[in-house]
Amino acid sequence: ALPIYTAGIDIFAKFSAYIKNTRKDANDNLEKALVKALKRLDDYLNTPLPDEIDAYSTEDITTSNRKFLDGNELTLADCNLLPKLHVLKVVTKKYRNFQIPPEFSGVWRYLSSAYVRDEFVNTCPAEREIGRA
Repeated sequence: ALPIYTAGIDIFAKFSAYIKNTRKDANDNLEKALVKALKRLDDYLNTPLPDEIDAYSTEDITTSNRKFLDGNELTLADCNLLPKLHVLKVVTKKYRNFQIPPEFSGVWRYLSSAYVRDEFVNTCPAEREIGRA
């Protein structure tokens, strides 16, 4: 499968296991697994895509600044992943006092890019609605 479709593929499973867990002794390991999955997504989002690297440029681009998985336009893969990431952000904060690590700049750039798009804002559940679910 193309990386765009596998990026973040296990995040929701790790999130579900973490949030549904009732055993305190398992929490640390489940949180670590979620952070590891988020880190993989962050690494993917921060790795320049081939079209971001100019073979003729003297500048060495080491970090991507794209807004979405496959560039600066929303794709179907984003429409699948972003709502899950938003729910994860809201629910883990409310029920586990967990926050996506601030150093995950790629993930935060990705979410911020979504929050300014009408398509996302108009279809995404509000934080208070997610909290009630």
